[in-house]
Amino acid sequence: MPGPHIAFLKAFILTSSTLLGLCGYAHGDDTSQQPTQVIKLAAEDNWAPFANASGTGISHTIINSAFSRVGVEVESIVVPYSRAVVMAKKGLVEGVFNLVKEKSTEDHFVFGEQALFSATASFYQNAKMPIQAVDKWKLPPNTKVGIIEGYEYGDELNLLPNVQIFELSNHNQLINLLLLDRIDLAIMYDLVADQYIQRMGVTADIKQTFTNHTGQVYLAFSKDNPQAENLAKLLDTGLSSLKKDGSYQKIMASIESTN
Repeated sequence: MPGPHIAFLKAFILTSSTLLGLCGYAHGDDTSQQPTQVIKLAAEDNWAPFANASGTGISHTIINSAFSRVGVEVESIVVPYSRAVVMAKKGLVEGVFNLVKEKSTEDHFVFGEQALFSATASFYQNAKMPIQAVDKWKLPPNTKVGIIEGYEYGDELNLLPNVQIFELSNHNQLINLLLLDRIDLAIMYDLVADQYIQRMGVTADIKQTFTNHTGQVYLAFSKDNPQAENLAKLLDTGLSSLKKDGSYQKIMASIESTN
């Protein structure tokens, strides 16, 4: 039979173990990683090098990398841009890729403090049928201008005189109609235009002319989503982290290798 001091020691160890177990139960999350939050985003399928039909591109890399810094996992649904915007407005997804911040979009979406990047759009023409104008405000009467349905082209587009707007589904259609002289001009974002003009082998036929605008491009969240403000802040935090260690700069520099 053990002596009194041995019995006391065993009782002390048992009590201590019980207390430690209770503390471990109460604070178990302190030593384990919090579950990752998963969000669904609508990504467009026709805006290389930023977003491709395969679900890849600069925008995907930036958004996925930024959210991964703050414990958020992204599931991207790749659809035509106009459908992506509608899905976000209806709350079918938490946000939409590559929305340009302007009056028409600020009414429906929540934006963070930081844009994904800025993008400049220009007018493009058939080199064999050049437009006689020095800028977009001095276009000839009844100038036919092609754009992509649902895209944002700046608040000034609806104010331009002498313009007939034709909305098309994709960049291949825009370029083909220019080649066929069915439209006089097409507005395309410059880095995107470079991709499609090269792919179609028409660099000698389609030429950039004057600038339309430069837009700030965001991942935008629907105002009907109760988590919109929080998600925008999380994205800002992630973007700041990417920029602080140089990762963002490396991603943007990779655009040069795609052209």
